Amino acid sequence: MTKRTTGFTGPGNGLEKGDLLFEEGRYEKALLEYDMIRATDEGYLSAQNRKGNILTLLGRDEEALEVFAKVLSLVPDNPVLYDAALNSMANILRKLGRFDEALELYEKALEVEPENVMALNNMGNIFSDIGEDGEALTMYDRALETEPENSSILVNKAYSLIGLGKNHEALETLDAALRISPGNVMAMNNKANLLSETGRTKEAIKIYNRALDLNPAHVPTIVNCGIAYAVSGEPERALAYFDQALILDPSNLLALDNKGCVLTDLGRYREALVAYERALSIRPEDEGIKKNIADLMERIEG
Repeated sequence: MTKRTTGFTGPGNGLEKGDLLFEEGRYEKALLEYDMIRATDEGYLSAQNRKGNILTLLGRDEEALEVFAKVLSLVPDNPVLYDAALNSMANILRKLGRFDEALELYEKALEVEPENVMALNNMGNIFSDIGEDGEALTMYDRALETEPENSSILVNKAYSLIGLGKNHEALETLDAALRISPGNVMAMNNKANLLSETGRTKEAIKIYNRALDLNPAHVPTIVNCGIAYAVSGEPERALAYFDQALILDPSNLLALDNKGCVLTDLGRYREALVAYERALSIRPEDEGIKKNIADLMERIEG
């Protein structure tokens, strides 16, 4: 009789088991499996990258940075793996507000590969974060020289153009993105935002709703569509959109604040106060929300 065995054995199988646990959301057990893979094993660097990703998901950012730094220091022959570690590390630094360190990482990547689209695009994102839209635009244009049909980069470029007050160019760029990728919800959302800001609210609402047909759970678009309905004089429809957004994202500050404004305009002061107080509990330092509450209290007490 042939003896049957079960379980994972061999250097490659630790990676497989760790990946399975990762997919199942059993993160701590996956970390144990990845830690058992030796530096001399073939799957070691892949395991370290996955370990860093799990640590990021668990909010253990400093540990994740150490793991990704280890991968980068070993300079694997696989450039895809190296880029993945570099991008993950830079994303953590960006989240932590350590923008200079993140930019340094991408600059190193560009020294090796000047046309690295990922690095160029993400450098653009960081410059956009810190309000340097001109620098961001330069990065996006460099990335688009290599990948002119990349709709995601075109959307990012349009965002920087808006920051520079070049709304007409931004609209043209978003239209280009939508010609390439008609279902790009971010492009649709941002185009509708531009139209709404220039008074073309009805057109904007149509685009928001087309985007929501494609992705009904896209919270930014739901909120923006609610704002457009409020501006166009349809407060009840606006409230329905804000409530829908808050079901998906109960802490969405923009939805809460705008819900409070619409309820105030409708004379539903107590409900408005609840919305504002929820918003203030999320961001206690927000002066705009404090002012809205103060104005509302004057109405209630008056």
